[in-house]
Amino acid sequence: MADHSEIARIVVTPERALIDVEREIRLEGFAPYAFVTVAASMRMCGALWTSESVFLAGHDGCLDLSRDSPVAGSYAQPSVMGIVWSMRCQEMDRVVFPPDSTDGLVIDIQASSGGVSASAVLIQEFLAQGVRHESLRVDMDGMTLSGELYTPPGPGPHPVVIHMNGSSGGVNAPRAALFAAQGYQCLALAVFNYPGRPKYLNDMPLEYFEQALLWARRTLQPRNDFVAVAGISRGGEMSLLLAAHYAALVSAVVAYVPSPVMHGAVSAGAPGTGRDAQVWTLGGKPLPHLWQDNATADWDAAYSTPPPYRQTLAFLSATRDRAAFERARIPVERYPGPMLLVSASDDGFWPSTAYSEMVVRKRQAAGLPVAHFVCAGAGHHVHYPTLPSTLINKAHAMSGLLLDAGGSAPANAAGNADSYRAVLDFLARAAQGH
Repeated sequence: MADHSEIARIVVTPERALIDVEREIRLEGFAPYAFVTVAASMRMCGALWTSESVFLAGHDGCLDLSRDSPVAGSYAQPSVMGIVWSMRCQEMDRVVFPPDSTDGLVIDIQASSGGVSASAVLIQEFLAQGVRHESLRVDMDGMTLSGELYTPPGPGPHPVVIHMNGSSGGVNAPRAALFAAQGYQCLALAVFNYPGRPKYLNDMPLEYFEQALLWARRTLQPRNDFVAVAGISRGGEMSLLLAAHYAALVSAVVAYVPSPVMHGAVSAGAPGTGRDAQVWTLGGKPLPHLWQDNATADWDAAYSTPPPYRQTLAFLSATRDRAAFERARIPVERYPGPMLLVSASDDGFWPSTAYSEMVVRKRQAAGLPVAHFVCAGAGHHVHYPTLPSTLINKAHAMSGLLLDAGGSAPANAAGNADSYRAVLDFLARAAQGH
């Protein structure tokens, strides 16, 4: 009889690669038809994440995670990276999500069946070899342009993407690094809650974004003068605002789970100013937002039940005031260039699929290019492939409120992977046609 403890192994191919690279994970040398427990763990931004699933080995004692379904555990359908995206955070008091660091994610994999065991390591990188990074702090016209700049290998010139975060503020350095790995010089632009920028989103001038666009064109010297803007959630709202107000400076738009209207501060305002506090200004004057003089807005629709709070219900209530909605609507028909909207059909923060359809119909009526990618069944947290997709209820980084982002782990994982490819395809076509 074979001593399986001598030959059992886990083969990961490739062992180290960017987080968006397809892997193969095979287990070999276990007893035929043995139940094999596969556990995975990693530390992401200091917090522990784990998963555990049970598989039935084949007649040859092998498993292929791209082919074989777990019979129990963290996920249910064949998925080569299911052991990663099904991870749950075990230290919620320390969780940072999405990660704010480009440090690689080192995943320890352990497989066991009776006295037989094997182990392996899978490393997911955000920084491709040769990608360069520098922190940006530039004084421009009385404002400090702040962010993190990632540049692809090689001399360039490179097309440029400016990416903006949502209502938690800060920047998403890993996403910017991944854009750079795909050949785009990416500025993760800080708007608030970041060194050099205001702590809160209140009274934010659109001129800050204009300065960022001008700086990018003048300093980064993009290939074919291509500068795309991209943003998630409130950053998606920002992307549409920039396109509408500075159309000549924007080559393409990617708006993840965006809003077609301007909103108040909601969760990102200074203490004591309230959810309806003013955010956007232009020329020193406030721009109207949806919650001002709104006859149907009802925050209690979201907050009258115990947490986690599903804010979508409140945002839907506000859209029923047609006059208020039209006053606050972002004039997306002013922008003539290519636009991609990425939405989540079970968005718990705000109704991003319905919101995106409003943009689509307005642009279609004007005969303007637009595409809409729907992450079916997914929630608000649309990120990039093979991040854990289980963090559905999370305390907001600014307000501390426990919010329901929506979605399910499998749907979120599929949305992360599929939307990532859709965005890269869109940008490649837009940059080629520019």
